[in-house]
Amino acid sequence: MSETTRSQSMAVEMVDITKTFGGVTALQSVNFAVAEGEIRGLVGENGAGKSTLMKILSGAQADYQGELRVWGEHVQFKSTADASQHGIGMVYQELSVIGCLSVAENNFLGKQPVNRLKIVKWKQMQEEAEAHLKSLGIDVDVNLPLNLLPFSVRQMIEIAKVIFSGAKIIILDEPTSSLSQSETKQLFELVLTLKARGHTIIFISHFIEDVMEISDSITILKDAQVIETLQNTPDLTKHDVINKMIGTTSSHLVREVDEVVTLRSPDTELVLEVDDLTKTGDFEKVSFDLRRGEILGLYGLMGAGHEEVGRAIFGLKKYDHGTVRLENKPVPKGRPYTIKNLGIAYISEDRGGSLFQQFEIFKNISLPYLKHVLGPQLAWLIKLRKEISTANRQIRNFAIKSAGPEAPVGSLSGGNQQKVALAKWLTITPKVIILQEPTRGVDVGAKSEIVQSIRVLKDQGLSCLVISMEPETILDLCDRVLIFSRGTVVTELQNTSASKSQLMELT
Repeated sequence: MSETTRSQSMAVEMVDITKTFGGVTALQSVNFAVAEGEIRGLVGENGAGKSTLMKILSGAQADYQGELRVWGEHVQFKSTADASQHGIGMVYQELSVIGCLSVAENNFLGKQPVNRLKIVKWKQMQEEAEAHLKSLGIDVDVNLPLNLLPFSVRQMIEIAKVIFSGAKIIILDEPTSSLSQSETKQLFELVLTLKARGHTIIFISHFIEDVMEISDSITILKDAQVIETLQNTPDLTKHDVINKMIGTTSSHLVREVDEVVTLRSPDTELVLEVDDLTKTGDFEKVSFDLRRGEILGLYGLMGAGHEEVGRAIFGLKKYDHGTVRLENKPVPKGRPYTIKNLGIAYISEDRGGSLFQQFEIFKNISLPYLKHVLGPQLAWLIKLRKEISTANRQIRNFAIKSAGPEAPVGSLSGGNQQKVALAKWLTITPKVIILQEPTRGVDVGAKSEIVQSIRVLKDQGLSCLVISMEPETILDLCDRVLIFSRGTVVTELQNTSASKSQLMELT
């Protein structure tokens, strides 16, 4: 086939794409081509380069090296509007539809039909929106505000809006992460309808089964490079895809640091008991226990429900039914302040949300125990000397690299901010600490230090609940692992021979 003919049959061609952020290479000489009318799966571990590649294609990232061709034409997008004019639309995991507006208004957002006096033609807009949605198999009252509809319907309406804007190349970012099986089936029916009409779909997901069910072919990214594009033939297995994603076979993935993890002693007392915890739409019938000096991992992909379980235990999310007990005493639901005082600490995955970036280190560290440093006569008078002394001790304990306790938290690296978050909660000597994504977004050196800090806490008898989507973190830290998938616990593993491949295949 000649290059001209090939380009004309290809919807997208990305040639030798390279992108760096500072000294970090996000994409290295990536070649990625998708044919017209094809459904292409795009998979890879966190940080593999999927998001950066699609930001370039969708116009959200304009600065890169390499060549981009759309429908055979060389293009250099400077914005998402440029990409949209060339028929490219992206539906993000966080939807951009406006909940207070009607379905019809969202469909015509910024493009409402008007008369000569610039008055919106409401009836025409409603009729056209209804016809457009029905042509895609979406049956919904177009006069309803979007926030009254289920997430799955809002998502399909966003896809319809992208198509209505003229998109022929549609990028779907983690489209099934918040959907039930029946909702996923409806989405797939819509995707197949679009394929039949000649649309090109790029389907990004951590759910390998979903990618394999809907895609014609699958491109695998690892460490900023394309490893391979596989044809989705009947003999292709999830195991094959995962092994290529992680770069080796599962037999070689048994933990190399196995000797540093010690399983809990059978005579260690129970500290935390969770029984039949259920929150409709998030998680269902979750039960487990946690013993003193044990690190229990909750592992799953985005939207699996494990992160919501952690929030529910700490009272940040109310659950429908079930019980939580700490040292055999009931823990109230939906009351974080009370739960903190009972002895449960919680470190969010969002460092920006759990720390005051403009505050000094010592002020952040003292927040959980302010009542212990208040002056005896004036409740507002904080004993500054005690605050700074405590902060200095925690800076030493956690090897926080800083200019001192009066340095703003915002001036620290991500890894050192995470250490401050740990230090902050440990000033109140909790019985249980819940860690959401403790090593996300930090460099290798900082990750190692954080892991070591958590192991020290375990040795001191603290019970840790580590919640993560990163299999390496789970395997490095945890004595036991509960695997979550779509809101339920599918299995429990003892971390003596568990592998990265095994964790990923079970989700």
